[in-house]
Amino acid sequence: MSEINKNTRFWHDVAVRLAKLLNIILICLPVAYIWLTYYSEQIYGGSFGLVGTYGIVAAYIVMYSVFVRIYDAFQISQTSASELFISQLIAIALTDAVFFFLLIALLRDMPEMLRLVICALIQIIISLNWSLIVSWWYFKAFKKRKAVIIYDSIHNLNEIAKHSQFNRSFDLIGAYDIDEIESATDEEKNKWLISKIKDAQAVFIMETHSHERNVIVKYCVEHDISCYNEPKIGDILLMSSKQFNMYNLPMGLVERYSPTPEYMLFKRMSDIVLAGITLIIMSPVMAISALVIKISDGGPVIYKQKRLTRNGRVFDIYKFRSMRINAEVDTGAIISTGKDDPRVTGFGRFMRKVRIDELPQLVNIIKGDMSLVGPRPERPEIAERYTKELPEFDLRLQMRAGLTGYAQVYGRYDSDPYDKLCMDLYYISHAGFTEDLRILLATVKRILVKEPIGTPEDEDE
Repeated sequence: MSEINKNTRFWHDVAVRLAKLLNIILICLPVAYIWLTYYSEQIYGGSFGLVGTYGIVAAYIVMYSVFVRIYDAFQISQTSASELFISQLIAIALTDAVFFFLLIALLRDMPEMLRLVICALIQIIISLNWSLIVSWWYFKAFKKRKAVIIYDSIHNLNEIAKHSQFNRSFDLIGAYDIDEIESATDEEKNKWLISKIKDAQAVFIMETHSHERNVIVKYCVEHDISCYNEPKIGDILLMSSKQFNMYNLPMGLVERYSPTPEYMLFKRMSDIVLAGITLIIMSPVMAISALVIKISDGGPVIYKQKRLTRNGRVFDIYKFRSMRINAEVDTGAIISTGKDDPRVTGFGRFMRKVRIDELPQLVNIIKGDMSLVGPRPERPEIAERYTKELPEFDLRLQMRAGLTGYAQVYGRYDSDPYDKLCMDLYYISHAGFTEDLRILLATVKRILVKEPIGTPEDEDE
């Protein structure tokens, strides 16, 4: 890539970072103002100390920065202005909530609320204007990058090529099927690949074989072309490899999922504590839901269904009944048709939208059948059906099933089994304290945006 393009990328990165920094400053300024001019003076007669006073401001900035990262609130090039705004609203709400409880702890009393409310309204106005302006500015200031897609199967090709945000950021100048050169020699393949990508500024590799992928990646790195790779299952498994030096060579060790005892203990204790607290907090909602279900048709409130968890163990999952009584008597186990499924009751559709139907699974978590975060538990009949086409599908069973997971947060309602498997394996490869926390926090956003949490097979009864 020419020196001009390199400079363009440098100034692009500088401008985007300044836009993000401006957002952080503008959002945090109202809080810093009310803290420094009012609330800090109420603590210990105004003798909170210089370090403590400005330490609170610094802590707020750090918390907000973490939350906007978790909720992808700064993905300007790949996110619409509305989603930028929603993501920031969640980040602001969570950071303000932490600040609010911190004030209660420091003041030992309820803080004066008017300033907090005004501050939050100002933050919302700032966030809305920043999201609209920065989205308009970005696509006005920076030209679309010329993109090429190299694919080995049609799987997910239309998904990415027709995505509105893809078309805002990239100018697709070609999509080429690797099968066109299936019978060619390696040298011919190399020349063909380079001829297709040499004029691109970004290349998307969609499920190509290792030889072709290696040629593309090396050429892109050498010529400063952005390279986006959709990993295959084997690639995802390699992500979990432990890196070390062996026999004077860099090595990666890949083994079956084997978490540390410390992580397993922390995860189990967190599951019990958080599930127990949530059960107590949500008990009024659960009681009202149970009453409505019972009154609506007189049928059972809770239903049990066989699901799979770690190492293929079968357990009974609990849910609030959201379908008609005996919904599968004639059809047997089938995958839900989604939001228009005629088997779902009116109140059941509402429960699914806000995820109330999943609340009884907190009992499964306390019992040890499930965890808060992990691959969603599958029905044995449907898992068997998937495994015939995807023998690797059972690799999801390396860890305990979860109430929410990577596939539920970052996937789509209609994600196919292969995509869901890849996302679940990606989580298993990266499982840890921070990843679990990130998924739990991101679940809040997934509930609020249009695309619902869950996958079709979760909705069967």
